[in-house]
Amino acid sequence: MTRRNHLPIRLISIATVAMLAAEARANLIANGDFSNGNTGFTSQYSYNTNNSNPNGPELAEGAYAVVTKPSDVHFAWGEYYDHTSGNSSGKYFVANASNDTSKTVWQSNSISVSQANTPYRFEAWIQMIYPFESNPPSLSFEIGDGTAWTSLGQTLDLSDLDNYGPGTWYFTYVDGQFASAGTYYVRLKNSNGANGGNDLGLDDIYFGLRSASPSFPTEPGVVTPQSFNPTPVPEPASLGLAATGGLAALGWTMRRRRRRD
Repeated sequence: MTRRNHLPIRLISIATVAMLAAEARANLIANGDFSNGNTGFTSQYSYNTNNSNPNGPELAEGAYAVVTKPSDVHFAWGEYYDHTSGNSSGKYFVANASNDTSKTVWQSNSISVSQANTPYRFEAWIQMIYPFESNPPSLSFEIGDGTAWTSLGQTLDLSDLDNYGPGTWYFTYVDGQFASAGTYYVRLKNSNGANGGNDLGLDDIYFGLRSASPSFPTEPGVVTPQSFNPTPVPEPASLGLAATGGLAALGWTMRRRRRRD
């Protein structure tokens, strides 16, 4: 009788269980709270490029920095703290938006999604950082495989200045599920190409299992969320995410809330 060795199968099973367990408790976004500084993400903006100005530092158009407070890198920006800690011990991402709206403001490193047809959640906190803002950014998050991209909810338009103000953290999140496992990226785009104003802060980005999300225990939002089927935005070829193992005909939901400090 031939003796069969089942050890490899057992090792694969243990590895799979370990991977699922790690995903169940992990934020798949590296350095989502920016506590480690300028690492764990990419940007098509330049990093920490200051113009000479007699009034103090002035972060250039189309540049970003990771700061304790926005005034550290721009003399006209506010002395607002990060969302995570709310004090000088924290850091967050700030940007002086580019007039080139094709540029990606922020993009995650690769995200490995191991579970299909399972609820995932994306969430992030956004802030306007110019105290006299009159031309705020128009922001949208997208997920994709690096070639084709799908919107993560509607555009977060901060143009309603009666309800949105500088220095306040605004929350956005989206729930959804994948048709198949795979490797993805999350990115932030800004469709406002204005040179004046158009400045933003970003903090506490999460993407992972819905049940493990920071917002899950309190289930933010009480209104009925909007449902829609995302439409892929190919770059540059006409490749839908359904054809590349991505988000195929999904019903995503989105809710938002805001918190005034």
